[in-house]
Amino acid sequence: MGSYPASSFPSHFIDINGLGNHAYGVGLTEHNGIIYTASGGHIDIAHLRIAADNTRWLYNKSKYHLLNSDKDFYFKLNVEPSQYHVTLEYPDYWKNLPKESREIIADKVSCEMGQYFTFTMTTWHEVLTWFGFKCLFFLPEKASAFSWEDIYSNLLGTRLGATAAEDKQHGYNQAMTILLKNEMQKLEAQPIQTARLAAKMVKKKSFDGQQNLDMTRSTDIGQYDGYVTPFVLPGVCEYAPVKSYPVPSLKFFNAYGFSMNLEIEPKEFESAKIMKILYPDGSGKRVYPDKHLPLIIRYIENDCAKQGFALTTAKKYAKVVSAK
Repeated sequence: MGSYPASSFPSHFIDINGLGNHAYGVGLTEHNGIIYTASGGHIDIAHLRIAADNTRWLYNKSKYHLLNSDKDFYFKLNVEPSQYHVTLEYPDYWKNLPKESREIIADKVSCEMGQYFTFTMTTWHEVLTWFGFKCLFFLPEKASAFSWEDIYSNLLGTRLGATAAEDKQHGYNQAMTILLKNEMQKLEAQPIQTARLAAKMVKKKSFDGQQNLDMTRSTDIGQYDGYVTPFVLPGVCEYAPVKSYPVPSLKFFNAYGFSMNLEIEPKEFESAKIMKILYPDGSGKRVYPDKHLPLIIRYIENDCAKQGFALTTAKKYAKVVSAK
């Protein structure tokens, strides 16, 4: 379970010494919660770990299908019914490559695919919960849909998960444990008291005296500049530059001559509202992420304005450093 970094919820805040050890699958040794970092704002460690583990899983799944020259496969996030359909086209040289060469290329290409699929999948999850989908039927989730730390936490997870999956020196869990702590150090993780203070400041800046929820949201999925910029609180750790990261791309995938069609087949009751936005005439049944997610995000941003939600404006507050 993720945590909501708001002072009006029973949130669990931790520091860099309270991360525990990563555990793929059943995370009994993991200690999750919200960390506040000087360069990355609030980070939901559970969301980060989920994205990392899905990246590892989809990296392995993609590599399996590439090495078998499969032309299509599908996957899904285990907390929602939507299915993701992948159709692949291979370069002409692929079938004649020696096995060792195919392994090397498949490894590099699959690493990108795992990150790209996971970032798409976690973004679609945020979309679904904005429109009312509940992972647990009795627990509303719109209050946390596109909360200000979600997208950045997910993106960090895809980056760390891919690096850990490719680590030949350590096992995946050990690699993730090391990488996570190192990343929190690079982003300058702060004490628990600072995380709580920053949460209260978001509430103070967002409240109009009538609302009973923290209303700040972030819809930055890199749709404008290809980078996700975290929301850091002005007045908290202002000495540190804000560190943005690029969204997953298919640079090597395309460079090696592969092409792909990715479609989302929504199966949730709430998805009917989304499909009506994309297909007013009712003609479409699937979502094409590269084309449709920016349109949906624009709709959500307009929805935020109507409902009184504040969208983060991190780039106005501090110098942003874009990392590779």
